[in-house]
Amino acid sequence: MTKKFDYEIVYEYLKDKIKNNLSANEKIPSENELCKLFDLTRTTVRQGINKLKNEGIISSKQGSGYFVAQEKINYTLSQNTVFSKEILKLGKTPKIKILDIQIITPDDFILKKFGVIKNQSILKITLIRIVDDIPILLGYSYLNTTLTPNIDLKIVSTNSFTKTFKEYGLVPIRNHSELEIVASNEEYMQILQMQNNLPLIKIASTSIDKKSKQIIEYVESYFRSDLVKISIDFNKNEEVAFLTN
Repeated sequence: MTKKFDYEIVYEYLKDKIKNNLSANEKIPSENELCKLFDLTRTTVRQGINKLKNEGIISSKQGSGYFVAQEKINYTLSQNTVFSKEILKLGKTPKIKILDIQIITPDDFILKKFGVIKNQSILKITLIRIVDDIPILLGYSYLNTTLTPNIDLKIVSTNSFTKTFKEYGLVPIRNHSELEIVASNEEYMQILQMQNNLPLIKIASTSIDKKSKQIIEYVESYFRSDLVKISIDFNKNEEVAFLTN
């Protein structure tokens, strides 16, 4: 039988305790308590705790200790996914915080996504989507201003892009999505208030108007992997590509 490392004993003890005795946001035993319980050094105990942090099972609060992480939000991706509706179905409150809005001259990558000529202006919106006051994704939304003139004046006060699109007579449907696991960085960690350097789930999607088939939006969303899990609904003809690079 393979001998366990000392930190693995701490890890398995805590994981079992969380599974059977603790609920979300409850505090786990302190490092001092664990050192005494297992007669181990603080460094070894911290290794076991860090493994739980890296798996998104616990999170730390400065000066307060370690707490059981919240249950992950199950976000279903389909052709007709509307973020606010998905969150409301879970009994949670969605919000949007706009960080930046600007008209940009699109590069070749964005031009290709929209299939437009080079002198076409695109509105870029940088935003955070928040659930129950916790930021869960950072998004970069690129909008076709030909279809949505002056939308920058309306979008600042909305909690649903889809509802705003409908004010222009548009019916948005997702026609292509790509999923990719990407590394986080200090900027993302700060914006999303992440305590652990966990990877992000990137979903890049294109939405078209159901009637005209014109492209309304290209959006890149970076979800916190410690708070969200993604489900794919294949019953709604969703075109999804999985990227492993």
